[in-house]
Order: sequence, then C-alpha cells, then structure tokens
Amino acid sequence: MNRREVLLRYAEATVGYAGEAVVRGAGLTVESGEIVGLVGPNGAGKSTLLRAITGDSELLCGSIELAGVRLVDLTPQRRASLVGVVPQQVSVAFSFAAAEFVEMGRHPHLPRFGRPGPEDVRAVETAMDLTDTAHLADKPVDALSGGDLQRLAFAQVLATEPRILLLDEPVSHLDLNHRLQVLDLTRALAEKGLGVLAVFHDLELACRYADRIAVVASGSLHPAGPPARVVTAEMLRSVFGVRAVVGTDPVTGTLAVTPIIRDGAVARAERGRVHVVGGSGVAAPLVRRLVLKGWTVTAGALNTGDADATLAEALGLEFAAIPPFAPMDAAAAITCARLAEAADAIVVCEVPFGHGNVDNLLVSVRAGRPLVLVGEIEGRDFAGGAAASYWTEAVAGGARVVPTFDEVEAALDALVPARH
Repeated sequence: MNRREVLLRYAEATVGYAGEAVVRGAGLTVESGEIVGLVGPNGAGKSTLLRAITGDSELLCGSIELAGVRLVDLTPQRRASLVGVVPQQVSVAFSFAAAEFVEMGRHPHLPRFGRPGPEDVRAVETAMDLTDTAHLADKPVDALSGGDLQRLAFAQVLATEPRILLLDEPVSHLDLNHRLQVLDLTRALAEKGLGVLAVFHDLELACRYADRIAVVASGSLHPAGPPARVVTAEMLRSVFGVRAVVGTDPVTGTLAVTPIIRDGAVARAERGRVHVVGGSGVAAPLVRRLVLKGWTVTAGALNTGDADATLAEALGLEFAAIPPFAPMDAAAAITCARLAEAADAIVVCEVPFGHGNVDNLLVSVRAGRPLVLVGEIEGRDFAGGAAASYWTEAVAGGARVVPTFDEVEAALDALVPARH
C-alpha cells in the first residue's frame, strides 16, 4: 500500500468573518486517497471551514496547510492549481458556452494571457466526459438548469486537475442518477490519490462515501473518525435534536440512519404512562405515535436486535431486554410486571405469542390496569392455547378490543383522563 500524504491540514485553526469566529481551534487532516466528510447543523460553520482555504472566510488564528505548505505562503495561482472547489450553488454572470466555462478550470496552469494548448483541451474533454456534460458543450451556461450547471462546475474543477477537492454539498441540485455519478466519480478519484473534504447534509451519503466523518457543532470541529464511530444515536440527538435509529444498510453494508422524531415535536403536556406489548416490529409505529402525543411509553420484553427493541433504545424507553431469539426469563417477567403495574394503561399489539413471550401477555392481563387489545387472538396463539386463555380472561375483565392502531388513541383517551 502506498504511503499516504497529508494534503490538507487545519492546525488549531479559528475561522470566521469580519473578525468574528465561527469555528474555533479546528484540527483536521485530509490525506491523499481519502474522503473526509463534514456534517453538522445548518450554520454551524462547515462551509466556513472550506471557504477559509479559498480566502472567502478569514483564518483568524492557527494555520492551514496545503500539501505541506502554509496557506499564507502560497501564491493565489499555486493555491488555485492545488485546490478545486465545488460550491453549494453556482452562479454565472455571462453567457459563456459550457465548454468555455469548463475551460476556465485550466487558468491556474496557463501563463498570463496564455492560450489553452492540446493538454488543456484534453483535460477539458476528459472532465466533461467524466461528468456526462459533453453534450452541453455548445449550450450557454446561463440557460442551463441548476443541476446541469452544478455538474459543469464539477467538470470545471476536474479540468484543473487539483490534488485537493473541496465539495460543499455538491449534489443538492442533482437527480438521483447524477448524484450517484458525481459521488462515485469522487470515490474513484480519491482512490487514485486525490484528497477530498466534503460537506454533507445527507448523513447516509456521508456514511456511504466518506472514509472519516467529523462533526461541526457549537463552534467546534470534533475529531474525525470512521462513520460507525461518529454517526451514533447519541450524536444525532445531541447535535441535531433528532432521535434516530442507526443500523446497517443490507445492500451497501454502510450505515443507515432512520430519523424517528424531533425532540421539539414531542407534545409538552404529559399525557400519561402507557405500557406497550410488542415484538417483531409490530409496535414501532404505535410507539412513535404515542411518544409524539406526549405519552410516557414503556415496553414489555423485547429481543435485542428486534425492530421494536431498536426503536425503544433510540427513544430511551424502559423495557425488558432479552438476548436475540431467547425466551423471557424470570427477571424479564419481573421487569415487565413492574412496568405494567406502574402504567396508567396497557396496550397489547398484534404480536404473535409463543412459549417464549406469552408471559408478556400474562403480566399485562394480571397487572390490574386498564387494558387495550389490538386485533384478535385467532391465528396468533402458538403457545398451546395459553395466549387465547389469557386473552379471554382479559376480555372478560373489561379489556377494550380495537381492530387497528388507529383506534388505540381514542381508547386510551377514554381510559386515562387527561392531565391538566
């Protein structure tokens, strides 16, 4: 494996505008052959960090180095030959032909008043082929769509043949096909030795394409690390105020982020405490809905890795965790009984009951709390008739039976008086 070179380094760099710091004491390296992603809330300073390299934001203290040379020691032309920048939005002031627009990327390599030569023409043609923009060569850039113009901006940067690529959310205006094209091409260029620092708003794209990710938040740049170490449920809640499930995409093998709720979206009024019996992922939609309405939700025994358990963990709900595929044990049953007895009401979802989880139903029926049963027990009793027996006992004791989740909230409202 070839030894990697540090192409970009922020060393205790404080950057901002008009003397006001936006990000303080940033420390980060980008090596040849890697993509480093920056993620964080809007306005946190991600773009400001990139703009400090081009001079569009201020380096207030510390240093930034390009290929081992301090930024302040590089001539503008040398800086432009080393770094290619694709901004969030591209604007054009004149009606250049697309090919002329891309050719501007060769200016750092030309002498003053010099004309493009065969090597420059080759670089432009290659860049337009790679970005699928060759068919636009003769079209005026001020008549193109935002997506076409974004791809031409990428082609212009590639024509520069930089060593360091700065991408400031470069695919926001692109359709799905061209979004993947640009990012796949970026990945291929990195593998050939380019160093890439990219701002991502799409966390799944960041996890898919970046080798390392760094979070920008609250005026700081946090240490970069592998996506699996950085993009966690805890980070998403503390930085973005979002409770989310972080898992693995079964196709790509990269991290998948499923937002569940915003912290600010949860009803402020405390509606009451409800214990939900689920499993096999059947309870997740109802649990999310109840949390949004202001209910304090607990759950019964759930196998680790089950979709309902993953959701409960992401929401910080209390439940009895048992190993994958394992049956409930005495400790889990005791925990479930405690949670059920502490609830204002209990909801039993349309989960199948076998010998391993039928105690979830038993403790709910015997807890002495208002009970809502969803669906019917027929076809769900795999516990030798025990589940049907407990179900019948619950109905005889006054449990409400509703056909679907849509009726659960009304049943709870009737059973549990609103708190004022």
